[in-house]
Amino acid sequence: MTKDLKKKLLDRVNELDAFKIGDFTLSSGAKSKFYFDGRSLTLDGTGANLIAKIFLKELLKTEVQFIGGPATAAIPIIASLASLAKITNDINLQGFYVRSKPKEHGLTRSIEGNLKKHSRVIIIDDTLTTGGSLLEAINEVEKQFCEIVSTYTVFDRNEGGKQNLENKGFSNFSIIKYDEKSNSLII
Repeated sequence: MTKDLKKKLLDRVNELDAFKIGDFTLSSGAKSKFYFDGRSLTLDGTGANLIAKIFLKELLKTEVQFIGGPATAAIPIIASLASLAKITNDINLQGFYVRSKPKEHGLTRSIEGNLKKHSRVIIIDDTLTTGGSLLEAINEVEKQFCEIVSTYTVFDRNEGGKQNLENKGFSNFSIIKYDEKSNSLII
């Protein structure tokens, strides 16, 4: 079942032309011979639904009620997953996101949403490269004395992020991965 969902998601990536080969500059400034447009997939109704279904199957193996990740990439995934969990399984997942820097007005928080201290949490992002954005989010969440159960990503660029996370004690589940040998996506 999960393999079928992953295949459908990969088909949707192709339909949306979300994976491109060429010369690109990433947000880190690094050069890349491919680009994955995660937002076109996570902001698409079909893509968001498939991602949420796959992540929910993984999440049901855990005992967590809190999901979050770095702004802005994780926000549509968190919203889709929380909605699907409530609709299909009557699970009330609480979502949150971590700002890159605390808000300078209002409550001046770095974490927005419903995260409670001492909670078990899954951290979500659309793309895994080095793991830096996930680790930054994890750092903020751990300040709330929370336990990070796992990290979930839609796409793993296979550039050491999974190993960096594992070296810090965090597991990662990715739906789609880049295969350098074939210069393509695999599930």
